[in-house]
Amino acid sequence: MPSPFPGMDPFIEVNPRWEGFHAWFVRELARQALPKAQELGCWIDVERMVYQREPNGEVVLIGGPDETVAVDPSSPGWSSPAPGAVALADPEAIHEVILDPDSLERFKQDYLVVRELGQFARVLAAVEVLSPANKSGKYVPRYREKRLRWLAGAAHFMEIDLLRAGDNPSRRLFPELPSTPYFILVARKTGLGRNEEGYPLRLPDSLPVIGLPLGPPRPDLPLDLAAAFRAAYDLSIRPGSIRYAEETPPAPPLDKADAAWVKSVVQTG
Repeated sequence: MPSPFPGMDPFIEVNPRWEGFHAWFVRELARQALPKAQELGCWIDVERMVYQREPNGEVVLIGGPDETVAVDPSSPGWSSPAPGAVALADPEAIHEVILDPDSLERFKQDYLVVRELGQFARVLAAVEVLSPANKSGKYVPRYREKRLRWLAGAAHFMEIDLLRAGDNPSRRLFPELPSTPYFILVARKTGLGRNEEGYPLRLPDSLPVIGLPLGPPRPDLPLDLAAAFRAAYDLSIRPGSIRYAEETPPAPPLDKADAAWVKSVVQTG
């Protein structure tokens, strides 16, 4: 069953629904845009950064799943020096840290990178789809650092925010635009500077087709957010798993107008 909403579905803005939807949405954006990207001499990669919260509360980058190295602590040589090794100074203090894999909190951030085809693949643009960890919690500073690197770099950048909860500094760049639940930022590089383009989205709005800049002489690469949403919804939301008539959208609470509109959609859908 498709979502009853014409645009974003507020009922999926909560984990674990969001995690599955986010993963499929990013991949569907790439899959659907890839044929046009190839016509323009480009390729689209889905890349991932994995962060982990350490026992001291710090969030650290540990790389992608295929880049992490596992060790076997039961190996005989793990805690004792190899025979014939050079004598080393003894530490004056040892603090043992034992990690419980079941209690470690990890943040997996999938994003799109558009590169030129060829042996030396120049990065042309990147697309981030925000998750809850990008907007609230201890991971936020790490994401903001990454975001600033994209904005300061030579590649074009798009940030898609389909979550009502949390803080998004991109919205504050456009005080002249109305306050809306959802927002899209496009940072279009112009030589030494950039043009920042804002796309506010209301809850009843259909998701648009947004042009991802690739730089001259190439035209913008169209990203059909509505088509990617429909495919990701079908792939991640099991039929009947959302009881629209019984549930309420997750926090933050909707304003009166949006709440009344959501109720009418649910009743007629």
